[in-house]
Amino acid sequence: MHDSLEKQLPAAGQPAPRDLELGQWLGRREAFGLIAGRCSAADVECLRRIRDEKMYRDRANNWDEFCTEHIGASRRKVDESIRHLEEFGPAFFHASQLTRITAEEFRAIAPDVSAAGVRLDGELIAFVPEQRRRVAAAIAELGRRSGAKTPPPAPSFAYALKRCGAAARLLEAVSVKLNPLEELELAEMLWRIRNAAAALGVMMVEV
Repeated sequence: MHDSLEKQLPAAGQPAPRDLELGQWLGRREAFGLIAGRCSAADVECLRRIRDEKMYRDRANNWDEFCTEHIGASRRKVDESIRHLEEFGPAFFHASQLTRITAEEFRAIAPDVSAAGVRLDGELIAFVPEQRRRVAAAIAELGRRSGAKTPPPAPSFAYALKRCGAAARLLEAVSVKLNPLEELELAEMLWRIRNAAAALGVMMVEV
């Protein structure tokens, strides 16, 4: 997992060399997992401070433009992640990095989840990659007990690869020029695929 971006932001109330600070953050934006829904709480806290302190004005006319041009995600998606941080704290992001849990599903089991892990039947299952399956199973069980809808089982790799191939063929058949919104939506989807592949141990190498 990439290093926290939190250290790049000064403590609240302290003056900051805004352009340098934003330059450092933007220079590492490819490591930011927001588009894939797998960002860390520290990442989102950085974005919240950039938004609330209006630091984006050094690079864009407004927050909407900054999200689109410098983060590569829509303002709606970024603000949604910030709302999740404010409502749930870091625990939601720890859980979503290891599972496909949604905010609605997390809300139903939130009392049993902390930044340290998921507590099931008195046992704390830590949020670490090697415990991914146990974390997912515990979240599913807590969801079942709470009556909340549990995440669907993960599809097989063969099925997922087949769907990716079908999507690639459809894109190859598109002959019209995309408008800016369509380009952004396609870029978000490509980021999701790239980050999903990275989570499976496949890294893309540009040549």
